[in-house]
Amino acid sequence: MVNILIRWLVFVHILAAISFFLAHGTSAAMTFQIRKETDFTRIRAMLDLSWSTMILMGVSFLIMGLTGLILPFMVHIWNKGYIWLSIVLMLFVFIYMSLFNENHYKQVRRLVGLPYMKGNKELPAEPPSSPEEVAKVLQKTSVATLVVIGYVVPAIVLWLMVFKPF
Repeated sequence: MVNILIRWLVFVHILAAISFFLAHGTSAAMTFQIRKETDFTRIRAMLDLSWSTMILMGVSFLIMGLTGLILPFMVHIWNKGYIWLSIVLMLFVFIYMSLFNENHYKQVRRLVGLPYMKGNKELPAEPPSSPEEVAKVLQKTSVATLVVIGYVVPAIVLWLMVFKPF
């Protein structure tokens, strides 16, 4: 019975990871495209499309995290270093991406005249800023850093989970 439960939890964990990355694809695509954009209407549409998947992203990340914390108890592997390193790496990714979104894309939403959030507080749209100010903020986006943190680090976690090196 325990083995069946473990298999189901592994299944749900992987399904949640797939769901997370599928939902996150809109944000990833937006990150690559938005830096080239000058038309506020298109920028707003990209930001809204990215924002539209936040609930699915959040729920799937939560499920992935919970199953990832429950499974080591069930298979008795809390003494393995790869589990601890995986948790630390995923927390780092989560915190970095949350701070980046808070300090960057929420600011862009405000600058292009969309409703935005500060922390968890929803704020109404303000008059748009100048295209130069928006371009300046968008050019600060380090796509390479986001790729390393958002793709390479989770790939390392996947490697740790599959190969269990220590």
